[in-house]
Formats: sequence, C-alpha cells, structure tokens
Amino acid sequence: MKLAINNTQFNIVLLISIIGLSILSISWHHQTYTLYKQLKRATLDNHQIVALNKQLLSEHSQIISGTEIRESALIILNMKEVEEKDKGRWFDGRIAL
Repeated sequence: MKLAINNTQFNIVLLISIIGLSILSISWHHQTYTLYKQLKRATLDNHQIVALNKQLLSEHSQIISGTEIRESALIILNMKEVEEKDKGRWFDGRIAL
C-alpha cells in the first residue's frame, strides 16, 4: 500500500507542529522568567539575612565587655590570671617586647 500525502495535508501538519512548538516555547519562556524572579527574590532575601546577621553580630560584640570575656576564659577554658612572676623582671606595665 502506498501512502500518499498531498501538499495541503503536509502544510496542515506542518502548521499544527509549528503552532504547538510556539506554544511550548512561550510556556518554557514563562517558566524561565518565573524561575528568574524566584531566584532574584531568594538572593535578595539571602543578602538581607546576611546583613542582619552581621548587624546582630556587631551589636553582640559591642555588648560583650572585656571583663565578661576574661571571666568566661577563666571559667570555660580554665585559664589562670597573670601573676607578677609571669610578667618577668623587665616588665614595666607594657605588653610590648
């Protein structure tokens, strides 16, 4: 059996396939644009979170005083305070060597 396709049928199939691919192309473009907007918003949210975290860390470091750091070092790290014999005989109040 010979299958014969005339020009009109071929043009109709070609037209339907072009219309179908155009609709798919528009759909893919819309999905890509939606993903781009979501990515942009997520990046902006991430930058805001990082900036807020840095601000909170900065405020926290300003709140902590040197005595609290010294006390926590003595308690948590089991460090000892500097005694006169540890400073050496040439120490005159400066830390410089």
